[in-house]
Amino acid sequence: MKLSKLTFLSGAAWLAFACPAFGQEAKPEPIVPAKAASQPPADKSADKSSDKSGVPTGKSEVVPSSDKKKPADEPLAPYLLAADDVLSVVVINFPNLSVPQMVVPPDGKITVPLLEPLSVLGKTREEVRDLLIEKWRKYVINPSVTVTLTSKRRENVLFYGFVSRPGTMEYRRSLHILEALAEVGGPQPTGDLSQVGVTHKSGTKRLLDLSHPESKGGTEADVLLEVGDVVYIPERRTQFSVLGEVMRPGSFEYREDMTVLDALTAVGGVKETADLNASMLTHNGKDSKIDLDGLLRHGIMTVNIKMAAGDRLVVPEIRNRTYIFGAVARPGFYIYKPGDRILDALNGSGGPLPDANMSAVNLIHIDNTKNVSKVEKIDVMKFLKKGDMKYNAVLAPGDVVFIPNRKRGVSLSDVFGVLSGLSLVSNVGRIFTGGLGR
Repeated sequence: MKLSKLTFLSGAAWLAFACPAFGQEAKPEPIVPAKAASQPPADKSADKSSDKSGVPTGKSEVVPSSDKKKPADEPLAPYLLAADDVLSVVVINFPNLSVPQMVVPPDGKITVPLLEPLSVLGKTREEVRDLLIEKWRKYVINPSVTVTLTSKRRENVLFYGFVSRPGTMEYRRSLHILEALAEVGGPQPTGDLSQVGVTHKSGTKRLLDLSHPESKGGTEADVLLEVGDVVYIPERRTQFSVLGEVMRPGSFEYREDMTVLDALTAVGGVKETADLNASMLTHNGKDSKIDLDGLLRHGIMTVNIKMAAGDRLVVPEIRNRTYIFGAVARPGFYIYKPGDRILDALNGSGGPLPDANMSAVNLIHIDNTKNVSKVEKIDVMKFLKKGDMKYNAVLAPGDVVFIPNRKRGVSLSDVFGVLSGLSLVSNVGRIFTGGLGR
């Protein structure tokens, strides 16, 4: 009996030595590539390389040797699984649970024996392994699971605009923008590196100044790219434009340190019809009002800012006009100023002709918003003889002053033609509500 007991204890000891699972729970084995056991040991260079398809050839995760080394305070992020990754799941002690190869579908849910579909999106291989062990333990004892990434999904970065080789390039971790830009051939000669735009998949955008790239490596401007980034290189603009009420509107070659006054000089100055109080300047892509009246008439030099290539100056036509027609030296319009009266309009038109009937001047007020008008007959001679200001009426923007001719009287066709040509009212006949003097 003693011998039998000793024999039994010896057998038990041998069993405990040969099989660690006997009497204690076995720990899961670390993840290793599926073919590691059958392949001869790889040299160090093979451990850190991958074939053209992106399939790892050693135990180390693939990190291209051309990647820039990250600083010590910028750890390499783990590879997170996503759609189109190819996985291999091997259960060493339960081969029937193994799946030699599976492609992660767009929804990220993989299917393995005994389990409901489970999502692997955004997880590492280690996290997927631990999740499978936890769920399979409900059905089997101590599954030993290995999860291997057999093929990485293709991840791209898009370059477009004024770049030498626009299109997609394969993304890799630790890829900086200057390195990627060099791989697509750099900008075209007309590309503007001072305004490089980077748009992330989330929709957020960044504007980078990569001019003089030889001095930007390792700086904040040399950002790390992300999967799906879109990089735009705009055209370098070499012209500025001045449009509207100027003598020679158009686009012109930009010169370094050019100012607003330089731009106005290049186009020959502004016309009389220019509205200097309503001009707009587009500077570095931003629109703002610019006080050309203060600059040109009052010498306010703070308005005379430096322009940039691509800037645009728009000088609109003035809208505050007063019109005067009939028996005057220069019929037409003149620029209205607040407080102007009938005599100001007469002076602006060169004065009345000898045959002008100043006792029957017609002042036409037009309201375009309501499409109505009112005609007021004024005896300006009473103002000239007695100084009564009531007969030198105050004008408003858009008013029309008509001076009849004593010999010809009022030509209705003339008035209709003038007002219709000016498009002051849609129904010109309404202006005759109060009648015209003769």
